[in-house]
Amino acid sequence: MAELALAAFVFLAMHILPAISAREWVIRKIGDPVYMGLFSFASILSLAWMVSAYRGAPAGDLLWVTGAGLRWATALLMALAFVLVVAGATTRNPSMIRGEDALKASESWGGIFAITRHPLMWGIALWAILHLANRPNITSLLFFGTLALLAIVGSKLQEKRKRHELGAAWESFENQTSFVPFAALLSGKAKLHLKELGGWRLAAAIALWAVALFVHGHILGVPALPL
Repeated sequence: MAELALAAFVFLAMHILPAISAREWVIRKIGDPVYMGLFSFASILSLAWMVSAYRGAPAGDLLWVTGAGLRWATALLMALAFVLVVAGATTRNPSMIRGEDALKASESWGGIFAITRHPLMWGIALWAILHLANRPNITSLLFFGTLALLAIVGSKLQEKRKRHELGAAWESFENQTSFVPFAALLSGKAKLHLKELGGWRLAAAIALWAVALFVHGHILGVPALPL
């Protein structure tokens, strides 16, 4: 458990601290390509360490009661997580690294951005929260909680940096979208058109979701559905 806590702390700190202060200073010293290469390599290593520590840690007592209803709700909500991840990963996104080119390419934002301007990060957060809900122990709280916290807080910190770096272009993007999923749709600030989202993205996301439901029990030993 102590190893998992340390791995989670290192993984979280190495993503949060550069976003707060150290990133620009380090880039000035070693250059952007070198920084990104080292940061990506360190991120993969720290994530692998956290996964290994999670798999080796004792589960501990349950923190709350789960049941078949939660499993079914999780399976359905995971479809949304897959849509967010697939669409977020395959759409030019101003919130991603070097996303300024996406701002230059468009002045109106629909599709997946009608839901949230951070689809990939919210997809990861939703995946983590749903898995934590179904595996409610201190080990899962450390592992999945760290991933969800980083996805949400990291996105917020990234917005502050983007606002500083990109100015009015970023503010226009913010004004047409929302950080919290579906908030822009509910407020009427955005409209969701499936054509803009891309039918192939929806099809790919649903196909991956269906495959994940099928193989979950075979690979992880825990069936996704309470059948």
